[in-house]
Amino acid sequence: MDLFLLSFATILTIIIYVFFKYFFAKPKEKIPPGTFGWPIIGETIQFFISLYYGMVHEFVQERTKKYNSHVFKTSLLGQKVVIFSGPAANKFIFTQGNKLIIGWRPKSVQKLFPSTSFVPIEHDTKRAHNVISYLLNSQNVERLISTMDNMSHLHLKNHWKGKNEVIVYDLVKLFTFSLSIRAFIGIEESDKILNLYEKFKIFTQGLLAVDINLPRTTFYKAMKAGNELRKQMKVIIKQRRAELSENPNLSKVDVLTQMINEQDKDGKYMTEVEIEDKVFGFIIGSYDTTATTITLTMKYLQQMPEFFNEIIQEQNEISMQMMPRKELCWNDIQKMRKTWRFVNEVLRNTPVVQGIFREAIEDFTYEDFYIPKGWKIYLSFGATQKNGEYFPNPTKFDPSRFEGNGQVPYTSVPFGGGHRMCPGKEFARILILVFLHHLLKNFRWEPKVPSEKILYPFFLLAIPTDGYPITLSAV
Repeated sequence: MDLFLLSFATILTIIIYVFFKYFFAKPKEKIPPGTFGWPIIGETIQFFISLYYGMVHEFVQERTKKYNSHVFKTSLLGQKVVIFSGPAANKFIFTQGNKLIIGWRPKSVQKLFPSTSFVPIEHDTKRAHNVISYLLNSQNVERLISTMDNMSHLHLKNHWKGKNEVIVYDLVKLFTFSLSIRAFIGIEESDKILNLYEKFKIFTQGLLAVDINLPRTTFYKAMKAGNELRKQMKVIIKQRRAELSENPNLSKVDVLTQMINEQDKDGKYMTEVEIEDKVFGFIIGSYDTTATTITLTMKYLQQMPEFFNEIIQEQNEISMQMMPRKELCWNDIQKMRKTWRFVNEVLRNTPVVQGIFREAIEDFTYEDFYIPKGWKIYLSFGATQKNGEYFPNPTKFDPSRFEGNGQVPYTSVPFGGGHRMCPGKEFARILILVFLHHLLKNFRWEPKVPSEKILYPFFLLAIPTDGYPITLSAV
């Protein structure tokens, strides 16, 4: 019994020591103000509730005011976290933090994307920019716009025309996925696209799931779907390599072909796993966020008749100037200024993503605060985009904020900034504008659920709770 009590006392002492060292140790350096909250739990509950309801900006703004600092510490899921907000923080993380901060990949993401274990994230980003920039260069962008134009027309004809009611988010997501598959892999057959679509829906649900790989769990299903997708990708990559071997000058312009040909500074090609992971990443990063943006834009357009009429007029003028040409081109896209300003204000008012997580890979100092290596970082977009200091009367919907030179740099960053600018920003911009052009030219709509809320299920993207069901009328 004495031995048991001694062992128990020793273990208890160690636990108490570790606990106090972790949560109450006072480093010599000046760390950001704030609180770690309750042990292990920290402020996790408050943070994730606000995240789900799209109110992270309020969580951040309350503490920014309380601590009189745009940088403060907290604890989420047992991790020490520093929360950043404001244009200076945006600029620092997007332009100067590349050697100090990396993207934080949860264990679920690391397991679903195995190349993350041996490919540095900064290397990943650089190659992504190289590949996408080829797709959007002056020689290929007109071909891409033509593809988007034709696919928008066919999608609306096949899935919207003649329908009295549709659920916007579901249909737009199918469209953006189909376009992404065409642009990134070069697949055009609808049956193959639908097969991939169903698997990707399961795969993406596992990205932030608890990484328990047991039957019936979300993560298990995601891993299974991922394995099936990789088998299909291996076949596609093998076929493409064979085509390139027979014809090195193959004119196929898609991301997969560029990745197969892409070499790093040492002349090394990507491994098959890298190619698969990057293709999956491009697809996930493009179709979901773009579909959300289009859906939210449609919702806001219907609620704002004064802006709706302005944008209709702009699109009608472009259609008139195009005649007798039927397809949109690069110059037409550049004329859609009012439409794009409206989209930017939608993204400011309802960010598709409320913020991003990062991890400190070195000790560093920001605004005289010491950030230790290993601490997690959360950069809040909404806390800046809904701050009256940078956006006067922030609750008012006003696209004119983005006229001329727009806002102060790094105040509105829906696509990132600096060398961390989303490589697919221009791809998404063109796709959104092309689709809206065809939509507005052919349809008007009314919401079936006017009071429908916008939430962030799985703590990821803004989504109308019912998918934005509408009644349609042809123009």
